[in-house]
Amino acid sequence: MTAITRTPVEKEQASLLLARSSEQLHRWMTQLPADPIVAEVIKSAAFQRLRQISFLGALDHIGPTHKLDKKLRSRADHSLHVAALASFVAEKRGYSQDLKRHLIIAGLLHDIGHPPLSHSIEPYLEKTFGYGHHEMGEMLLSGQHTIGKPLKKTLRRGVDTDFIRTLIAGKASDDNGGDLFSSPINIDTIEGIIRSYRYLSRTPTALNPLHVAAASFLGKGEERYSVLDKFWKLKDFIYNNLITKELGLIADQFSQVYWMQSKEPLREEELFGTEKKWRKKHNNLFYRLESIKSKADTPPELDNRVVLYKARQYLVKPEQSGMKRYQSAKYAAQKRLSVDSMHSCTPYKQLGFAL
Repeated sequence: MTAITRTPVEKEQASLLLARSSEQLHRWMTQLPADPIVAEVIKSAAFQRLRQISFLGALDHIGPTHKLDKKLRSRADHSLHVAALASFVAEKRGYSQDLKRHLIIAGLLHDIGHPPLSHSIEPYLEKTFGYGHHEMGEMLLSGQHTIGKPLKKTLRRGVDTDFIRTLIAGKASDDNGGDLFSSPINIDTIEGIIRSYRYLSRTPTALNPLHVAAASFLGKGEERYSVLDKFWKLKDFIYNNLITKELGLIADQFSQVYWMQSKEPLREEELFGTEKKWRKKHNNLFYRLESIKSKADTPPELDNRVVLYKARQYLVKPEQSGMKRYQSAKYAAQKRLSVDSMHSCTPYKQLGFAL
């Protein structure tokens, strides 16, 4: 995993900025339960399950990351912060309380269908069961699964569930706050990318999620680009130095190969469980993930395996205005994993990321 290096002064400045931004966003988050319907959604078993679902999947359990604060690494904490950003933008735009409620709940539920190990396990689920986290989310929202039935009742009593689905899918109109979910720099991405930086550094990025959200959804002048450009460059850095870096690919691949070769395959019911339950029944999977501390610890099951993945680039086009300024490219890539080459490779060079 790529490490981040900073001078003592930079570390102190970043820590102060984190404390300030965390306090500001935390205020918005603590206000969420003031709405009784929002409070019920948060208390629901379907949402509480996300407290035991890792944010980056198998990457959360490998040696360098599994000791990070569990709250930092949960889909629930991420979703609460996304909802707080929705509340912030809705308030600043002067939306009605009804629309604000819908945007907050969409923020809370945008990841509701994630299974244990999240995106890492999804390719295996799609091959084995024929669906992934989007379909699982729909099962919960529609009450098709037992754990989602109370949530369905709450939603029917207080919101338009079809509109919630439209928001989450990024298909709602901008007039109704749809851009909070569909914009290239949306509230989900803002929170997730800034959160992911903590996997690479004990000292946080200086970017404040509220400032990025304000620049993306409230700002009109040229000055907003100074914030958004930094965020877009950070997104490129996170994908290429964390998510699609070797350890990320190894963690994802091993979690899938483990189930392909397991004598006790996953049952469909387990998909709606938690990682805590999985750990009790399938402890060897998590033990072996935690044993991966570097590329040298590549599991032998992956020796000579060709990994197919999507490589990504996020580029800033200064000559463009608005969201056209932020370009992305995704292309098919592959990497052959070799235990011998992994053992002989040199450690990651330490990279810095100036903000």
